[in-house]
Amino acid sequence: MKVYNRLGNRYSGALGKEVVASSWKGHHYLRAYVVPEDPKSELQLQHRAIFRRAAGAWKKLLPRQKTFYNRIADGMTGYNVFLGRYVAAERGGEEPETPLLTVWRTEDGQPVADGWLLVSRGRQNLFVDSLRDSKVEIALTRSDVPYTFVLKKGAVEDCVLVVDEWPEGGFPTSIESEKLGIRLTADPRRIG
Repeated sequence: MKVYNRLGNRYSGALGKEVVASSWKGHHYLRAYVVPEDPKSELQLQHRAIFRRAAGAWKKLLPRQKTFYNRIADGMTGYNVFLGRYVAAERGGEEPETPLLTVWRTEDGQPVADGWLLVSRGRQNLFVDSLRDSKVEIALTRSDVPYTFVLKKGAVEDCVLVVDEWPEGGFPTSIESEKLGIRLTADPRRIG
């Protein structure tokens, strides 16, 4: 928010420890700076500790896990989605969820120059990764099913797996499109 005075100078946020530029219902104004009260109640301290753990857990996520949250975020950041879910899980006495990271490789280890793995949730593409280096890495959560896995070669697509419910034994160890001649196997060194 920016406030302009008659001389054309603009102000935004705090001006030292004296004045704050603010806005309410589209009306810009200046108000006196007020030192926020911090009663440090037991509940506030507990909540702050949960937020610290959530922020620390976000920092520990691998890039593909963060990519997952950034892709499912709608009108906010992946960081905010993760923090909200983490805090809700801890408040509910549950273990916070971390996306399962899986590396898929072509079975023969050979690249597929015009091959792709597409993973979507409804109409939302979560991962669209090339097989030109013979592997892809995805990260998915149990709570966000259903997922659809599509293999693509050139302009031809083949839906190879639809996950309506999270498989109790885990995802299949391989997915294949006979039509396209592509078979991917999950790396046994899954992280998650």
